[in-house]
Amino acid sequence: MNKLIITTSVAALAAGLAACGGGSGGGGGGSTIVTTPTGTVSAASKFGSQFAADYSASANASPAPVSPGDVPPPDPTAIPTSVP
Repeated sequence: MNKLIITTSVAALAAGLAACGGGSGGGGGGSTIVTTPTGTVSAASKFGSQFAADYSASANASPAPVSPGDVPPPDPTAIPTSVP
């Protein structure tokens, strides 16, 4: 009985793989060609010029001035939100 189950499973898997197709002979999926882009783009320049300037700043550079609206103060009367 165990041999029958294994043989049936292998036959079903083979039929499933054959149905997927493997080329451009009609029917199935076909090939997908993935090309990688040429050239290099730095991680800092992907997010814009200001981020790139801040990212490449020296560790000993003076920090940017903080404006009053940069960080809003916490609201103690706000209703807490639940974390899903």
